[in-house]
Amino acid sequence: MKKGWLIIFLLTISLCVCAKRIDVWLYGFSNEMAKVVSSMVDKDFTPKTGIEVRITPLAWTDGNKVFLALVAGDAPDVLSGGTSGVLEWGLRGSVYDLRETFGDDYINLENQLFATITGPLKWEGTRFGVPQNVSVMTAAYRTDILREMGMGIPNTWAELYTMLPKIKAKGREMAFDYGNPNYAPEWGIYTLATQHGGQFYGQDGFTSAFDRKESIIGFKEYTELYTKHKFPQSGPGFEPFKRGEWLMDIDGYWLLSNLQAAAPELQGKWEPGLIPGVKRATGEVNHGTFTGSTAFAIPKTAKDPQASWQFIKWFCNEKTQQQYVEQVMRDIKGFMQVPTAKQVLANLQSLSPAIRATLYKQINESYAVPYAPTSGVLIRFVQFALHEVLLNKRTPEEAALNAASEMNKEMSRRKIEYQRYLSKLTKEGRKYND
Repeated sequence: MKKGWLIIFLLTISLCVCAKRIDVWLYGFSNEMAKVVSSMVDKDFTPKTGIEVRITPLAWTDGNKVFLALVAGDAPDVLSGGTSGVLEWGLRGSVYDLRETFGDDYINLENQLFATITGPLKWEGTRFGVPQNVSVMTAAYRTDILREMGMGIPNTWAELYTMLPKIKAKGREMAFDYGNPNYAPEWGIYTLATQHGGQFYGQDGFTSAFDRKESIIGFKEYTELYTKHKFPQSGPGFEPFKRGEWLMDIDGYWLLSNLQAAAPELQGKWEPGLIPGVKRATGEVNHGTFTGSTAFAIPKTAKDPQASWQFIKWFCNEKTQQQYVEQVMRDIKGFMQVPTAKQVLANLQSLSPAIRATLYKQINESYAVPYAPTSGVLIRFVQFALHEVLLNKRTPEEAALNAASEMNKEMSRRKIEYQRYLSKLTKEGRKYND
């Protein structure tokens, strides 16, 4: 009898020793979202891999917690953060280069994802993270009122300008909500700048692109929305759109789910649509705006990097994304999650065909902001440029060139600080043909 109990005891100890468990921090996840992930892990991931996972959701305000854990050497086995933050950790040597470490396994996963969101994670061919979701701006239109006025959804800004006099004569407006001068104006500016072919930063991360001709043209057109075309400079959410005062509302992708959940009375009266675009020299119209993402990374302190990679590969593949996004959108009413896998978004049953198609096209025509150290500091120069035009009557050209000059000064200082990290990557020869 004693011998039997001893065998059972030894087997239990053996299983405990052999069992793998990893800690995963999910940045920007609510408790409800984390519960969905934990349930899927218990039902699918752990039985298949034998790896147990402890999920910890982190609020958007918990970014410093991740940074401090990395500094203290007390990070989890998988962490997540904004793409610029993940690349920053990679340059400083705190997380693995996933492409170098996992090779074709990584490339096969990346090929399933929207190419537009992987940009900020690339540096000299390195890949320090895997995008986990997509954030993008888009538009909604009051097609019922537009039809009454003999109009449709404008394809370009030029078309919109011809519509504005009649729209304003009826006491109505077309407007940015997210991206207006009083609410994240940098993303409205980025929208027009990139549609013209411009950018905020150069691909090297240490030079401004805001002084390029295309960037200045886009910045000028954005400012003229307010100085010439008299767009509303602020807005109280989507209420003006619900009341029929705004016939176009440009906002984050969440606008579409909010309208579905909070304005059922508008069913059949509005449609999702691309942001008005710019016709380029090729004749093609670009409707782009910014894309962003949070991304998974593996700290150098991870107990078992292979186990960490198995989790990331599982969670970000098409099958798991499909299941997760469908379930989380069923469980959390009015919530929308945009998956990173192209095929998943194209087939997502939780969204209407019109919303799926709009988001798919909007993401494909948009651009992730290139990485630049302390980009939050640099963006303030773009904001200052707008204030110079709207408040101090400076010309858009002067304001943009001055902003680019100030950005370059700041970036030159940062390049000296970062030189040791960049030199290390160069010595390691981590360059690939992208």
